[in-house]
Amino acid sequence: MSALDDAQEEVKPDMTPMIDVVFLMIIFFICIDFKVLESKLSAYLPKDKGSQSSVVEPQEQLSVKIYVESAGTPEYAAGGSAGAVNPNTGRPFRFKLRDHRVKWEVGPKPLYNLDDVLKELKRIAADPSSQVPDKATGGKKLMACVIEAYPGTYYEDVAKTTDACAEAGFTEVNYGGGLGAK
Repeated sequence: MSALDDAQEEVKPDMTPMIDVVFLMIIFFICIDFKVLESKLSAYLPKDKGSQSSVVEPQEQLSVKIYVESAGTPEYAAGGSAGAVNPNTGRPFRFKLRDHRVKWEVGPKPLYNLDDVLKELKRIAADPSSQVPDKATGGKKLMACVIEAYPGTYYEDVAKTTDACAEAGFTEVNYGGGLGAK
């Protein structure tokens, strides 16, 4: 009787290893698809800057530094104060700075107003020695300009300096950073 009972017993395979294999295959194919997708995405990164294994030649740049000589005191419009929020806009009240003074250094030359900065930038841009080799065209181009804002400067100071650089003819303007906290 035992042989007959063994023959009639239903065989049930263990599905646990098969489910494990299926999950491993799903994970494998998901990982492969992402790696293939990443390699197909184009990333337009600068070719002459950043971390590269090749040696990059130093690039001549004009340094424009912005220092704050006097931070100034904020003057708020009627109803405004430091830390108060304008109920109409949901933003802090705007203010003007009284006695805010900035000093620029264009190269080694100290300047104390924006008009003088613009004149100096135009003089430098017109100087033929300010032309550097252009790798893209093989010709010459105006050197790059780097604006370095020191602690305490406002965005307005940087924006006006950027406008002066652009008006003088500098097409490549970079910004220095990491100069510390106020």
